[in-house]
Amino acid sequence: MTERIRAAIVKIVDHGDSTTILGPSGALRFDDASAALVRAVLEIHARPVTRDALVAELAARSGGEVPAKPVDDLLALLEREKILVAPTPRPAPAFHGRRVVLGISGAVAAVDAPVLVRGLHALGCDVRIALTRTSRRFLSLPALDALTHHRVWRSLWQRTEDAPVPHINLAEWAELVIVWPASATTIARIAAGDCSDLVSAIVTATRAPVVIAPSMNDAMLGAPPVQDNLDKLRTHGRYVVHGSLGVELAHRPEDRTPMFGPAAAPSAVVELVRHLLTHVVPRPRLPADAAAWERLWSTTPLDQLPWTHDPIDPALQRALEARTGRLLDLGTGTGTVAIAAAQLGYRVTATEISATALGLARRAATTLPILFALDDVTASNLDGTFDVIVDRGVLHCLPIERRDAYARTIAARSATGTTLLVVAHTGGELATHPLAAGELAALFPSFRVVSTTPTTLSGGAAILVELRAA
Repeated sequence: MTERIRAAIVKIVDHGDSTTILGPSGALRFDDASAALVRAVLEIHARPVTRDALVAELAARSGGEVPAKPVDDLLALLEREKILVAPTPRPAPAFHGRRVVLGISGAVAAVDAPVLVRGLHALGCDVRIALTRTSRRFLSLPALDALTHHRVWRSLWQRTEDAPVPHINLAEWAELVIVWPASATTIARIAAGDCSDLVSAIVTATRAPVVIAPSMNDAMLGAPPVQDNLDKLRTHGRYVVHGSLGVELAHRPEDRTPMFGPAAAPSAVVELVRHLLTHVVPRPRLPADAAAWERLWSTTPLDQLPWTHDPIDPALQRALEARTGRLLDLGTGTGTVAIAAAQLGYRVTATEISATALGLARRAATTLPILFALDDVTASNLDGTFDVIVDRGVLHCLPIERRDAYARTIAARSATGTTLLVVAHTGGELATHPLAAGELAALFPSFRVVSTTPTTLSGGAAILVELRAA
């Protein structure tokens, strides 16, 4: 039997003992008993229901038999007026779990931010909201909290245990960043790389695509400085969204005339996000701690962990062949570097944060004399110093705020003349935190950079940097 349900949007109003339906045929008014029947039928159709189930429910409510003809006539009318429709299965969200940061600046269009958030939720996106200082004049923070089920970020200094540096943590978390609406001031900050405000700092720090939706008076939008800034954003690879037709709220209501300048409508932004996420490859999130790394290693097939089948590249192999002595292999994984070094005659200590990975490395090493240790490089329990320390893909996996702890461990395990070999990504396509040789030099002030060699790691562009302890 066919089920029917109330349409998602209906135009019905009750007044006293009457009910009026506004449908394709015009206004239809029902009074007294007829109105009571209409209300009961609509209430029961809040969930999909068949005609027979409806009649049975009406009979149970009235305590007696319900005449069939009035009910059938009413059902036919409600279907004709598109009040009752066939239920449609809710499709799975197309972008379930995709991570979007929505930056909101102090333009009046911010009052419609909940509409945009709901549209992004309908796509399946997980949305985190960041605000500029002035945007709070237009928004209700409790409402946004309730809507997203996440805290609303309001300041560079709003630190929590899981987000000690909010602009970096949000920038790394995002797969897409949207600044909507984007005021002239926020656009200027972003174009200049000014990180004095949370939203502009997130945009500057993120490796994810960034969508900017300008929103301002048409004269401001056309001003040369604003146009120069928008040109910079386009040059920097940002997506700049064309605005929509609106009015200037600074004018009295009776004096307002249409103009272009207000931010694109939330529905337009949602469609743009749908298009962009179709072409943005989902970025896996790096494990945050030892327990998360262990879950990754213990539950993920090895062929889905890209670094487990990377052979040592020629540049690293040559660097190892040029030396000897005690070698520390950080984050050994399945033991690739440790095994190669042991075969070259090094006395190898190989560390790993995951017990599962360490077991895989031990089995792969068979009888080679390698000391394997469960250890976290940012809170190490190792002793002694080494002649060579190799980091092939560890540093770029660490949260940026833990790099200093990593550097302290390296310094403690080094002596004069220790060689540090670091292989790290130079691009952010694989969800790692890319590094440049200059950043490594700044991180290790007691080392000097000896050489920098382009290479690849897990299919991504990388560098091998050789540093020497003074």
